[in-house]
Amino acid sequence: MRRLISLTLASALAAGCALPPAQAQRAAAPAAAIEDAEPEVTKEVAAALARKSAEAGTADAAQLRACPVPLQLELLRRSVDGEERSYLYRVRCPAPLQVLATYGKNASIKRLTVQAEPAGYAPAR
Repeated sequence: MRRLISLTLASALAAGCALPPAQAQRAAAPAAAIEDAEPEVTKEVAAALARKSAEAGTADAAQLRACPVPLQLELLRRSVDGEERSYLYRVRCPAPLQVLATYGKNASIKRLTVQAEPAGYAPAR
């Protein structure tokens, strides 16, 4: 009897945790761009990416060279942590990229990383 109750309870919990089809579809939707309230930051990030694409022999440069010029950036997220501000951008390329730019307290780019956009964030075509 105890096993039957355990099995029934486990099944009920698993069924309750599953996403309904409409929610699952929304979860797979591309991340929407947000309003870019700081276009000067976006221009500075685009310029830094253009310089990075000119570097020879780096993986980032190879990824960025495949993108149309000028680079088209969409702001996906902006966050503040103390004196640091972080910006997550989508770069519109044949294979979409994500760029994370972190600004330090002196208002300059402290860190700039480029990676392929995760499949769940891929823009709808």
